[in-house]
Amino acid sequence: MITQTEGRIILSEMQPHTQTPTFHKTHIWDKSDTQDYVLEYVEKVLLLPNSTLSLPVSSTHSILIIPYIGDLLVENTRVGQKSIEENQSFTLQADIYSEILNPYQDEIVTFFIAKYSSVLAEELNDISIQASKNELLPIPASSWIGQFDGRQKGELSLGNNHKDILVYVVDGAFEVQDRLLHAEDALLLNSVDMVDFEALSNEAILLFFELVLHTKRG
Repeated sequence: MITQTEGRIILSEMQPHTQTPTFHKTHIWDKSDTQDYVLEYVEKVLLLPNSTLSLPVSSTHSILIIPYIGDLLVENTRVGQKSIEENQSFTLQADIYSEILNPYQDEIVTFFIAKYSSVLAEELNDISIQASKNELLPIPASSWIGQFDGRQKGELSLGNNHKDILVYVVDGAFEVQDRLLHAEDALLLNSVDMVDFEALSNEAILLFFELVLHTKRG
């Protein structure tokens, strides 16, 4: 492992929760008022059977949806009703009212939502991590996901500009930049060129979100 860099672990028990009769939401990470990241927050949602979740509306924002357990339906007047499967991601412009629907009658679906203060193209992307094990697959908006066998090592290069990145363990356990992370733990790393990691359990899943700054104007 490389020299430990500046960062902060956000343990699963430190992440706030919101509970309603139809969903359970974990607030994995929110940017602070002093941070000028394009990524505003990342949440994990458990949506009860035959229930819906309304998405925030803003003309200058987009939503990235990543199913984890179960398929979803996304609905608005522009895309109609679109099916998003477990092995896919979907970016959705947030300029009109939209809903996420759980189509199952007796199963909870689990998915991740990331909100960006920029306009992304509405597109469906393949992220078949089971078919592409032991590698990171790109997701729109400078994000990546991968499933790894135990003791498999990997790295993510971020170029030469010393960037910040959010790491989240979806399942299993990892050592990331010399830090031990278990399922649902997150890690915020500052000013890194490369992130070094090793899976400590089989079928372990890791998510990365690059924290891109807004472009300065004027």
